This record gives sequence, structure tokens and C-alpha cells, in this order.
Amino acid sequence: MQSSWSLRRVAPSDADQVAAHGCFREDDAERRPGYAAWVKPRIGAGAYVGWFAVEGGEVVAGAGVVLLDWGPTRLNPGGQMARITNVFTAATHRRQGIARTLVATALDHLKTMGIGEVRLGATDDARELYRSLGFEAYPAEMRRKTPG
Repeated sequence: MQSSWSLRRVAPSDADQVAAHGCFREDDAERRPGYAAWVKPRIGAGAYVGWFAVEGGEVVAGAGVVLLDWGPTRLNPGGQMARITNVFTAATHRRQGIARTLVATALDHLKTMGIGEVRLGATDDARELYRSLGFEAYPAEMRRKTPG
């Protein structure tokens, strides 16, 4: 269902745009510079891989993967864990299959790396998209937030 947009890989020079996707809510705006500073060297080192959908020279959507040195597991014997992150589509371009294409591209890339288990956090609006791509709820994890 692709129209006039195309995909391209994220480069270190795209760190500000990646941060804008990762911190898209206005109450996260103050985190953007720190996120950009964090992600830029990781893009360069290959610890973060991502793709943008571009239309008319403008980034209209993006998705990325953080690769973590996790240790070998049954599904990731090479020791890298993958987490899909920063999936974002501009309001003007939603419901056109762009996010699906971006995430599928990331999954294909991870498969070539031998990574068989991929995790992500999903908003309520995105759950059906991720289910359709083979993701399922994983209730085994817990988290703890440090007070203060």
C-alpha cells in the first residue's frame, strides 16, 4: 500500500529526528537532547538500527531497534536481544501501512542477524498491528520504578 514514500536507513546525523520520535509527547520534549546524545553513537556503532519513511524529502515515520548484549538464550543464541522502539508515524500518514512496513523491515533485518526473539512495548492503539506481525503478550516480565 506504499504511495510516494520510500524507506532509508537511519544515520548518526539523524539522532535528533530519532529522539523526536522516541520523545514525541510534549511532556517528553525536555528529554529529546539527552536521547539524541545517547542514540547518536549507538547508531554509528550498530547498537541501534533504524529506518525512516521519507516523502518529498520529509521524514513521515520511523522505527528502530536497540540491540542489547544480553547473553545467549534459546531463541537468540548469538547473545543479542532486540527491542523495537521509536515506532512513530506522523498523523497525516497513519493508516497507510507505513508502520507495518517499517517494523517488518526491522524484523527481516533481525532475522538475518540470527535474532529469533524480539520485544517491544506497545500502546493500546498499536497492539493489533503488532499482533498481526506475530507479537504476543509476554506477562513473565515485571518492572520496578525507583521512587523519587
